[in-house]
Amino acid sequence: MQSKTPTAKHKFEGHESDIYSFVFLHDNVHVVSGSWDGTMRKWDCETGRLIGEPWKGEGRGILALALSPDGKTIACGRVDGSVQRWDTDGKMIESIWTGHSSWVRSLSWSPSGGHVASGSVDGTILIREADSGKVEVGPIKTKQGWVYSLAYSPLGDRIASGGDKTICIWDSNTGKLVGPIKDVGAGVDSVAWSLDGSKLYSASDRFARVFDSVSGTLLHRFQHDYYLYSVALSRKDNVLVCVGGGGIAQLWDTESHKPLGEPFRQEDRKDLRCASFSPDGQYLAYSGDNNTITLWMVQDIAPQLAVPEPPSSSFLNGDGIMEEGRKNPYDNFFAVRLMCSAMQSALADTPN
Repeated sequence: MQSKTPTAKHKFEGHESDIYSFVFLHDNVHVVSGSWDGTMRKWDCETGRLIGEPWKGEGRGILALALSPDGKTIACGRVDGSVQRWDTDGKMIESIWTGHSSWVRSLSWSPSGGHVASGSVDGTILIREADSGKVEVGPIKTKQGWVYSLAYSPLGDRIASGGDKTICIWDSNTGKLVGPIKDVGAGVDSVAWSLDGSKLYSASDRFARVFDSVSGTLLHRFQHDYYLYSVALSRKDNVLVCVGGGGIAQLWDTESHKPLGEPFRQEDRKDLRCASFSPDGQYLAYSGDNNTITLWMVQDIAPQLAVPEPPSSSFLNGDGIMEEGRKNPYDNFFAVRLMCSAMQSALADTPN
């Protein structure tokens, strides 16, 4: 019996040019996109509709977006070399950061939320204090050509940058080079850390590569029939999505190194530039040269990865606080671990 071809849940249409970056908000319901047309837009994943008017700011096209760890602020990198910050309702924070001499191509927040790193076509990285915008580290002269991609490590002590045929790992406190990873194909358009920080994934030429993040040793290559522009890991860290030329996307199991389902493609076959999973693992989205974000239910693409719907609208977050909204099944996992750890500590402190 032939398997049914999956159908996208929604297509977010309205941008007038390419969409190089977007972010899922922490509510698992909304997506904010940034486009070469210079605007940002907020979308509802449940209805497929645009929320409010497009967000407009100075600085021309948008090449990079990054959401703060607390989910309240979006950093935006523009063609004029500036970095702006917006709240999730579309209000721009007054101060605009300058310092790069060319396009801001990549952004990453530190896990603590205290710093923002920006990478530019001018080949430099700046690390700023997130509230004041003061440059605390840099400019780091990478010698990588364009800094296509940036990613803080889970502990925040290192930053990986992708550029011309190299991945560089930097000490985030000093800006010193910890170690280069060479011979990774063409330009490295995307980098992503594993949840435990032990591995580093990259997209360049027709391979998604996996490296040991300490030694730089190549651990595996996921081969494709098309050029890759973006890789992203699921929250559970065992599913990799790769997107790129020809509008093709493919899911992989990072443990078995086997594909999950068949490759799936958008009809117009235009290149895909960015991909991401929603925090709760329910959705996968990608965007690119067709000015559109396409939203998929993960269970439709790979039924074996289906995430069950939460039983209620209230859930315990990672800080042990009850919140309202769609439940993130992984948040409760971390909350339970915190509770168990607290109980063990209390028992250890109890006198015999």
